[in-house]
Amino acid sequence: MSTMTTIPQEPIEIDLNSLETTAARLVCSIKPRWALKKLVFKKLTTDCHLIYYTIFLKDNEDERNNVILKIYPTNFDVYADPQEQFHLLTHLIEQKIAARVLLRFNNGYISTSIPGKILDLKEQPIGELIARKLAEFHSIPSRFHGSRLADKLKQFIDLFTDKNKALHDRLVEIQTQREKSGNNTKTFFSSIKSVIGFQTTPTLPLTFAQLQNQLKDISWTELSNDIDCIQSTLEKNSSLFDIPIVLCLNNIRYENFLYDSTNRSLSIIDFDHCLHDYYLIDIVSYYLELSADDYERKYPERSIQKQFLNDYLKNSTLNMSNTVYDHRKVADHELEHLCDLCGLLIAPVHLYWALWAFLQALLIKPTSTFDYVNYGRIRLAQYYRHKNNFFLPINHSQKTRPKF
Repeated sequence: MSTMTTIPQEPIEIDLNSLETTAARLVCSIKPRWALKKLVFKKLTTDCHLIYYTIFLKDNEDERNNVILKIYPTNFDVYADPQEQFHLLTHLIEQKIAARVLLRFNNGYISTSIPGKILDLKEQPIGELIARKLAEFHSIPSRFHGSRLADKLKQFIDLFTDKNKALHDRLVEIQTQREKSGNNTKTFFSSIKSVIGFQTTPTLPLTFAQLQNQLKDISWTELSNDIDCIQSTLEKNSSLFDIPIVLCLNNIRYENFLYDSTNRSLSIIDFDHCLHDYYLIDIVSYYLELSADDYERKYPERSIQKQFLNDYLKNSTLNMSNTVYDHRKVADHELEHLCDLCGLLIAPVHLYWALWAFLQALLIKPTSTFDYVNYGRIRLAQYYRHKNNFFLPINHSQKTRPKF
């Protein structure tokens, strides 16, 4: 019997506003001894994009008995297939990469605990730890192949145009319903605050018109054409790139890792952004995470890039024979070549997160701590800054460029 069919399911949706009421009942259904006892809900990370809670009994925060509550982002199914995502999660559970799921509900699941604490940037071996974990993750045998990066870019951009009319109309419908709901529930107090000039955080996601008004200088058509070119470029030149395609994590934010100091090992929290593509996608994502507060000035120097690649290759079980002669002792010119290839992939990685951010601005209620539109603008500016590095090698002699 498959793992999918043995996991109990509850046909309810958990609302974050009534988390401790609805989720507590589900937790007690799988932990009956916790019934009538005080449960503590603690946000697993401070990252507002990762909705995970660790749940434990008051005065008894024993990691071994804790459970983890995962809630999918609002309207996650607009741009992802929850069933496909869960199939992938099931595969990762079988490979002992993900925590075992105890119960599913409409917009998430409850799993066993994950040992460790959020990765501390002060930890000395942080680069080595992540390199080792990515090498392990990339070695997972895959029974199926999901979307590639270019496919996800295509899916995202089609939501902003009429190319995918069914999804586009669904997005409009969601926004229309929310606007009606928002108008019906607007309080007298919030109206008074607006009249007297208090700055308040908007209570609804942006509409298409509002987003387009904020992004007047951006052409969705131009971006759509760019993505078509990215897709065809990668397809036509895959044999020239000549490096393994793997299951990529595609979310290398530090808060997506828990560090277990006992075993000096990392666990991955979230797999929502996974895709199948060149393993260097995750390497580039790590470099960009290092420079997240200033992409232009803090992108790691060549020596740091090489050290991370070296640590990764030493732990990798992939067939690298086309680019690396001996992964246990990598030559400097081989590391230089891989760094050059990483440089080519910076643009599409930035574009992924730019479009993701703009989409979140349409789907999720804004917060006072994170501006999706501004974040998207920052990532899009970096895409434009690096896009020629991706496209130009196709139009120039390969003698002066890394093979691509």
